[in-house]
Amino acid sequence: MKRSLYISFIILATITFASCDRIDVAGIFNGSSPHHDARFKQSMEYNETFGINESGLQTIHATENTYEIYWATDVHVAGTTVLLDSFINLALTDYYCEAIVFGGDIIDAKNNYPLFYKSLEPAVASGMPLFCTPGNHDLCFGQWKEYVEYWKTSVYWFQVIIPSGEKDLFICIDSADATLGRAQFNWLKDLLEKKSKEGYRHIIVFSHTHMFKKDSNNANGAHFNTEEIYDITSLLSKYHVEYYMNGHDHTPEVTIYKNVHYVTIGSMKDDYKERAAYAVMTMFGKHIDVSLYRMDGEDYWFDDESDYYDEE
Repeated sequence: MKRSLYISFIILATITFASCDRIDVAGIFNGSSPHHDARFKQSMEYNETFGINESGLQTIHATENTYEIYWATDVHVAGTTVLLDSFINLALTDYYCEAIVFGGDIIDAKNNYPLFYKSLEPAVASGMPLFCTPGNHDLCFGQWKEYVEYWKTSVYWFQVIIPSGEKDLFICIDSADATLGRAQFNWLKDLLEKKSKEGYRHIIVFSHTHMFKKDSNNANGAHFNTEEIYDITSLLSKYHVEYYMNGHDHTPEVTIYKNVHYVTIGSMKDDYKERAAYAVMTMFGKHIDVSLYRMDGEDYWFDDESDYYDEE
């Protein structure tokens, strides 16, 4: 009896949320559309057309030798953008901030892309470089077309050059399906092999899905399978990637594995209140500092709660 009631409740909740454009029922059973291989192919076609594979999506010339990148993920915009607006303002008023990166799940329900993009208008007007990687929620209801209308590609790289002439490499990979697929993995491998010979000071890879999970916010099927984790982590270690930045799991965590820092930034949803999080990556000399901060409404307070796990 209890089981029947539980199943009935789940069915009713699914129907209710689906009617509110909150749950993509077709996507639950059929996966995201288009799938990873199709998105990668479309991204490569765009990259080839505009020379992004060779020259990168953008070259940022930092004002100072020390600079910062602001990171936010799992904003899950669904009608309000209180924390997102505050985050954008914080980044724009930081003299050392050279770019803003969004780690996926930028929306939470259908028809919220315009609302998210409207919050970016002050950053766009100021000329602040903006980058994004898609999350699983961003693909619900076939909204890939809305994603590419603004971001154009989900697999790319960009670089930052500082006044001293040193340069840092940032690589975006598409893991919204919790897999890269063989074609994208080979692209990443070839890019790392080529770029590792070009004298980059630091190499950072970012995507949506985490490699390691220490809590239960997401089901096991929501992250890479074990074999792919082994392949990707081995690749990142081989080419001396220093940081893999991601979202997806809503609890901030840092795991060090084979000399690579795997940073789960945490969610910045409006309804997370005191738990909402973001990250600031500071590049200075041969060092990188990633600070995980928490947000409370429009007030910011720093919280040194970054837990490091050394898995070596």
